[in-house]
Amino acid sequence: MAGRGRLTAVSGRGSDLVAGSWRRTLVVAVVLVGLVAAGLIYVGGPGPLRQVSYPGHPYPPAGYYANPFGRSDDLVNAGDAQRVKEDFLNDGAIELEAFQRGDASLLARSDTGNSLARLQVLLQQDHAAGVVRRYDNHVEKVVVGRLSDSASPSVTWCVEEMGTSTLTTIRKSNGQAVDTQSYRFDGKFWLVRVGDRYLITDAEVSNQPTT
Repeated sequence: MAGRGRLTAVSGRGSDLVAGSWRRTLVVAVVLVGLVAAGLIYVGGPGPLRQVSYPGHPYPPAGYYANPFGRSDDLVNAGDAQRVKEDFLNDGAIELEAFQRGDASLLARSDTGNSLARLQVLLQQDHAAGVVRRYDNHVEKVVVGRLSDSASPSVTWCVEEMGTSTLTTIRKSNGQAVDTQSYRFDGKFWLVRVGDRYLITDAEVSNQPTT
């Protein structure tokens, strides 16, 4: 009887251990499911686990962000994008100076490819008409990402710029304004690296008059 009682006690303890182990397993499973669910909510819906943000696995990883022009798993290096943005803003400033001065030679420092060819034609037309253009731009948003240029698919750095502008056309002979237009603009600009900087190589811009 004593032996049987001992066996019963040992058997009961073993059952408690097994039950405790299952409880711990269940708790861990529930926690993991919760983390995964939270990660799915973070990225906006179901997706591969590597695209989920959870403790110890931030997504997007540090130094990257989701491509605004692509899939959620298409990441952009933030450092590279910042360099593209800085060069793009400098390129834009050079373009404005070129049109205000009527000096096409400046464009070689800001543009290349299709963009350079188009702007050179516009400056030639302004020269023939004896006018220059002064732009007063107010940029509201600049977005940098990866998007293939339809004219040259290998070119993928793209900047979208939105805002408002007032264009004043001025007669060079006397400095008088002959026309003023105000509009909203939304443009996509593609950039390629030339030497140690990025130049604008193509653009798609839409303008909506505001007055």
